[in-house]
Amino acid sequence: MNISLDFALKDFYRKRETTFSYTLMIILVIALTVFLINFTSAMGFNDFITYSYQNAYYFSGGISIVYTDFTTLVISLMLVMAFVVVIIVASTLIYSKKRDIAIMKALGSLPRKLYSFYLTEAYITFIIGFVIGGILGFICYGIVSLIVPIIGIYISFQVDFFYTPILFFSCLVGIYIVPGVILRKLGTQNTITLFSRDISHNYNASKKLSLIPRWISSIGYHFKISVINTMRRTGEFKRYLIVFCIISLIIFTLGIGSSVIQNSSQQWIKKSQGIDIIAIGHQDVIQQYTLMYSMFSNPEIIITGNDIDFLSSNYMFNFSEVADLLNISEIEKVDQRLISFFNVTELDGYHLLENGRYILTGQSRKASIPIIGINVNDIVQDFEIEGNYFEESDPIYMIIGDGLGYNFFDFPLDQSMRVEELGAGHSFHISGVAIDSFYSGFAGYIDLQVMQGELNFTSDEINLLLLKIESGEYNNIKGTIESIISNNLGLNYSVISLSQTFESNYAFLNSLTFYPSLIIIMMAIISILSLYNYQKGSILEKAKDFLIMRAIGSKYKSIKRILFLEALYILIPSILLSLGIGMILNSTILLYRAYLPHISIPFILGGILFAAFLVFNYLSLFPILRRIKKFTIKDFEMY
Repeated sequence: MNISLDFALKDFYRKRETTFSYTLMIILVIALTVFLINFTSAMGFNDFITYSYQNAYYFSGGISIVYTDFTTLVISLMLVMAFVVVIIVASTLIYSKKRDIAIMKALGSLPRKLYSFYLTEAYITFIIGFVIGGILGFICYGIVSLIVPIIGIYISFQVDFFYTPILFFSCLVGIYIVPGVILRKLGTQNTITLFSRDISHNYNASKKLSLIPRWISSIGYHFKISVINTMRRTGEFKRYLIVFCIISLIIFTLGIGSSVIQNSSQQWIKKSQGIDIIAIGHQDVIQQYTLMYSMFSNPEIIITGNDIDFLSSNYMFNFSEVADLLNISEIEKVDQRLISFFNVTELDGYHLLENGRYILTGQSRKASIPIIGINVNDIVQDFEIEGNYFEESDPIYMIIGDGLGYNFFDFPLDQSMRVEELGAGHSFHISGVAIDSFYSGFAGYIDLQVMQGELNFTSDEINLLLLKIESGEYNNIKGTIESIISNNLGLNYSVISLSQTFESNYAFLNSLTFYPSLIIIMMAIISILSLYNYQKGSILEKAKDFLIMRAIGSKYKSIKRILFLEALYILIPSILLSLGIGMILNSTILLYRAYLPHISIPFILGGILFAAFLVFNYLSLFPILRRIKKFTIKDFEMY
């Protein structure tokens, strides 16, 4: 066996109490990262994977883009955190070997050999942690993949081959560069300097403190001792400050991001679908129409023009036949519609660039999609729309859904679409792109009269009627509506409430917050472990201090308070930094698409995060104090 590998393995096991805790930290971070990467990929939020859904329309519109942006931001932060944790753990491992290196140098070991020995040990720690963490994360991903369909999340099992290799190889390079540089510097230091470990050999305890540490020290005895201990360990303090800044940033981003996009997306869907809406038409038509809304949240449903001929004469009726509905006072709005599938073609357009130049845009894409004729002034929805509604009886313009806008066009508001079966191929310029759950946003809306005219309808025929009902009144008037329908249209016509379908779409959006909640819980575990490692990292160096304090009558409560304050000095600046950086990231990447929260929300979340960290800090002290209670005079001779 290679001598460096043999030495590294033996030293890894000999110092297993330390190396195992470092390895465990890597395992947890890598497991969480691998789980998150693969699970979000399976949900369809990875732009680097081609998904195998039968239904290509499923969750591919504007709301999906917002969630993908959010997930990409979280994954990026997780990758940064995993990389930083690996580098800091490897660096801390190297610093913990300073006295060993000093002894080996005194015995005549060459610096080059020392570099090989301990860099190999750092790689062993990383590889063991990455392999076990990767396996554990993938197992958790597999288990969760079997469970989440129960709560309404449909996923396509995917294995990530993009982010995970990037993380692995970047860590390999990072360990070679950062801990490698540290080792090379240590190899050139003299023995006295190396014996100082993380506390600088030339640390001057008599040096006056700067303004802020001096002010904190003046608060009381425990503050003074905790500040002195922190100033003695500035290197370790800076390393863990970076870790907790990233942890706080991830939790803050998850908290505010998941809340904002959930509320925003539900508002968008509510506007798209409307509330207290019922549909009237032939039983086949309203059944298929309802399923076309369900396509938003269920990839197993797909409706095509082969499933139903909406323009069949059996499905047509005239509103005058059911005009008695206008006498029902609980009906707030009547929306006449004509729906059918049509073959459409994307037309070229000119997109204006910032420098005043134009580019030709469009790829002549073709598709078969539902087109709906509507009266703009009567529609029951209040779409969240980019652009404008077309004017009533406007034969030139149309509105399209966001799924169509983001997947069928390059710059939809600068382009047009030709509907082949209308006239000799009627072209409509796109006036607006609406966030729409109907047919996953792959639908178009044109003026009803224009559509009827192009289809040569002479009696104002429609095949669908939507009614907006006063809240809570549907059951009271259902019998009256059914009586009018059966008496005037026949037994094949019926009425259906769309509320259940809309609620399913709401529930689907709610279920998407499952994985942010799960990640926050896992981040809490990592936070406790990180705080424990920070306190444990210098516990042996402070053994003499604690023994002296105990000898002069200090209680364990005093030691606990000092340790608590030392961690507090990391938590406060990390939360403040994460609050500032998080607001910048969320506002530039996510919130510009969504509804901005009240200005107090980020600070409330920051307060909750700070309170949670205080609890984590307190919990991490119990195993440390149990160890301190075991200290004896023999601990003076440690190392």
